[in-house]
Amino acid sequence: MTDTLILRLAVAADIPVLVSHRRRMFEDMDALKGVTRDRDHFEAMDVAYADILRYEIPAGATRVWMIEDDGKIAASGALKFTDWLPRPDGQRRGLVYVHSVYTALEYRRQGLARRILQAMIADCRENGWPRISLHASEMGRGLYEELGFMPTNEMRLIVE
Repeated sequence: MTDTLILRLAVAADIPVLVSHRRRMFEDMDALKGVTRDRDHFEAMDVAYADILRYEIPAGATRVWMIEDDGKIAASGALKFTDWLPRPDGQRRGLVYVHSVYTALEYRRQGLARRILQAMIADCRENGWPRISLHASEMGRGLYEELGFMPTNEMRLIVE
């Protein structure tokens, strides 16, 4: 590792690394829960995620921050911007969703995810996005709480 870890926005050429990070994020969460998924499911997710990023990164619908260490991507995290309904104050606001936050094993516990999330929060503040949502893994929950994320009244129905 070098002493200089560079924070930057991802470009289309970074998509293979982003796909790998998202997959490894799910593999790590599954390992903690003792869950084993069919590799075909991961392969399908990888293809679909790459397709989404190929469109959304250039369009600005997804912004991904990365931390690079001498050419190696050590950590990454994404914001997805979605148009949404107006609020009672009449202003139309979008939804911003944090996803795919991942730090490579050898870079964990060095504050890289915090650095990425702080950049995301600053970007939202500067660009008038008043709310950010996410679904926290057990590994990330403490960090999100430290940064001010709070549980909400969201409910969910899974329709299969």
